[in-house]
Amino acid sequence: MTSTGIDTYRRELVPALRAANVPPERIGEIVAEVESHVADTGEDPREAFGPARDYAAGFRRPRSRGSVAASVAPSLLFALCGFLVAVGIIGLVDGEPAFGQPAWVVLAAGLVLWIPALVVALRQSVPVPDPRTGRWITAGPAANAVGMSGVLVAVAVACWGLAVLTS
Repeated sequence: MTSTGIDTYRRELVPALRAANVPPERIGEIVAEVESHVADTGEDPREAFGPARDYAAGFRRPRSRGSVAASVAPSLLFALCGFLVAVGIIGLVDGEPAFGQPAWVVLAAGLVLWIPALVVALRQSVPVPDPRTGRWITAGPAANAVGMSGVLVAVAVACWGLAVLTS
């Protein structure tokens, strides 16, 4: 088995286990077990364990009602932030108010709401430890913050570009 094959399988397995509500420490153990098996036998992980999503389903833990709401709320807040930033930027470029407010107010509201959205996401992005080495298998909160902020900047730049091209 090539290291590329196990790396690909790991990249598919970790998010599938997170989606199955598996705790980060247990995710690390599962990944270590898969990697050890593949290293010992030379088997392809898909042949040994099946598709990552199907294998992860065997570890699924039920979610409480509160955890479902807690996982949906940040997504809605992210969408609202992106929407407000987009509307604010388009309003700034067009020189028109947004929702009856100056466009900069709407833009500022989107950016201010981004802060709690980012905090919630960072609290939920617990890195997965590798039990064999103690190192992280997944990116830590700092990488997630940079990625999420990059998406918001990309939305802002795209909206600015579209507004400039269409005005």
